[in-house]
Amino acid sequence: MKEKRKRIVTKIGDVFCAEVDGEFKAYFQYVANDLTQLNSSVIRVFKTHHPIDHKPVIEDIVKDEVQFYAHTILKFGIMYGAWYKIGKSKDIDETSLNEVVFGCAQDTKPIKENGFFKVLDVNPLENWYIWKINQQHIHVGILAQKYHNIVTPGAVISYNSILTRIKYGYYTNTSEIYEILKRHPLPKVDSYLKTEEAGFSVYYHFIGEFTEKEVVLFNGEKTCLSKENPSVNGMTLRTAAFGDTNWLYNNFITRQEFEDVWNT
Repeated sequence: MKEKRKRIVTKIGDVFCAEVDGEFKAYFQYVANDLTQLNSSVIRVFKTHHPIDHKPVIEDIVKDEVQFYAHTILKFGIMYGAWYKIGKSKDIDETSLNEVVFGCAQDTKPIKENGFFKVLDVNPLENWYIWKINQQHIHVGILAQKYHNIVTPGAVISYNSILTRIKYGYYTNTSEIYEILKRHPLPKVDSYLKTEEAGFSVYYHFIGEFTEKEVVLFNGEKTCLSKENPSVNGMTLRTAAFGDTNWLYNNFITRQEFEDVWNT
């Protein structure tokens, strides 16, 4: 007889634990359903990373600083072992929750012409929508500068991308929105990337916002740059912050890929 799958029940106020890559525990709380964004669950992810053997005290957890808010689908994270429930708290900090501004940029725009609706392809960076939880999406066109450090990505985020942001401080997906909503790594996190352009292959190792090491491959020659040796063969170590580039998903590589090039 086929075993019946247990129904997953989640309620606002539930607190969850994610054991990220077996390295640390992070906690988040289910704080709302956003009816204006596919009725998805809204979570607030707390900033502190705890040792893997940490014993949580719920009321202490919910007093922690919030790292970020996001829309997600809780049951998928539970089903695939990304996180599990550890308790519940009535404290969801509604005051802060009601001030969170989400945003998204759409590459199509419906218009009415001669009594009929049609959809136009548009530049998404000129077609922003912003909203607060359970409030109507407001079309603002180009996102005003005053919102650049306020708006948080409003798409429904997969459980693995939630874990990525918990660990690194940013999402790795490809999106035009990061031209405006700059990605900021956690201060001590290591990030590894590779770009290819005009015959150059460039490998980067960032710590936090700034480049620690860089390898440039061109015409069979390899140049290694670092904080200790920032200028070699007429090349200089990147000084721009991590978020100044809108990295693509396929730019992100592993530590091993970087070290293989650095040490070869």
